[in-house]
Amino acid sequence: MEAVLNNPDHKVVLLATLDSKGEEAAYLKGLLVEGSGRCVCVVDVGTSGSPAFPADVSREDVSRAGGGVSNANGPADALDIMAAGSAKIVRAMFDKGEISAIAGIGGGKGAGVFHRATRDLPYGFPKLLVTSGRPALLAEIATTTDTILLPTLVDLFGMNRFTRATLGNAADMLAGLAWKGVEEKAGKTVATTAFGVTTPAVQSIKSSLEAAGITVIAFPANGAGGRTMESLIAKGAFDGVIDLTTTEMADLLLGGTASAGEARLTAAGRVGIPQVIAPGATDMVNFGPPDTVPSKFSDRVKYQHTPMTTLVRTKPEDAAEIARQTAGRLNKATGPVAVFWPGGGVSDYDRPGQAFHDPAANTAWRDSLKATLVPTIPVIETEHHINDPKFAALCSDWMIAQMEEQP
Repeated sequence: MEAVLNNPDHKVVLLATLDSKGEEAAYLKGLLVEGSGRCVCVVDVGTSGSPAFPADVSREDVSRAGGGVSNANGPADALDIMAAGSAKIVRAMFDKGEISAIAGIGGGKGAGVFHRATRDLPYGFPKLLVTSGRPALLAEIATTTDTILLPTLVDLFGMNRFTRATLGNAADMLAGLAWKGVEEKAGKTVATTAFGVTTPAVQSIKSSLEAAGITVIAFPANGAGGRTMESLIAKGAFDGVIDLTTTEMADLLLGGTASAGEARLTAAGRVGIPQVIAPGATDMVNFGPPDTVPSKFSDRVKYQHTPMTTLVRTKPEDAAEIARQTAGRLNKATGPVAVFWPGGGVSDYDRPGQAFHDPAANTAWRDSLKATLVPTIPVIETEHHINDPKFAALCSDWMIAQMEEQP
């Protein structure tokens, strides 16, 4: 058993504030060590009170790595310092191959520190957080990382039947979680964006690129997908992007639930990889059930996509502004860019006889983009619908040509 416990391949980092969550941390550590033979490295990120037990990485060590809590300007700044310090320490352990998973226990403050400490770890590295944090914070974590979230529902004030059940589940999950690394394959990889209403186009693009030996990774254009894609592009994960479904820009503009934030459509330009841009699903803004749609959209055309999703049609003036913001981002690109405009419609709901058919709005997007875009970026205008295989072929052929030119 000792050989197993000391095997770095089995080591789990447990990050917690041992002054306020020490009892819970000790319980989870015991389950992992005694139940599954995992080696546990406890990192204390507490900033007040006395730790419930000695940590493997003390709060003093974490503080020094982050710049010193004694230099903090208040409690919030102290937490920032502990977050920065723990991020450095965890990353160093990962880079040395010393850890295979990380777990955290915390309320709102602890969850925030855990998020900061783990958000730069690779996609797929096991991250599990047991938390009583507020739903909005958990939503932020869920849309920016692949952290496994275990909400406690009850507050974390020592052990009881609810916390024992949650921590028991966490231990069972961690028993089987281990970082295996990502097998790198030769060849090019291209990211693309998809929605249900642009799926046929994405399927056609995927088939064409894979036939050319190019791997395709699709991201759902639901807010979280766009954020994740931008983050991975910035880390050099892709050789090109076919950003077919830029609907998240509509949600950003009009306050929908599928916004990917201000950083959308920026990473590929900074990195300099080739990118294809199309206005896929920019005819719609996402909201929840009908009663969640803001009253200012009462006069808009709406479509009930599912019982939990209400779509609101963008107007020509919205489409024009979406295009201006898109062009502003593309103008800063350092690599090749081509824009493809599907004159026949931008989604399955944007066809003759369908709820969102509005050629004037689509034309407003095209005209505004052309007026704002630098002359060096080509705009290829077509009369195809976005889901027409001929439109997908145009996007695919341009990207395949770019990949062939790259070393």
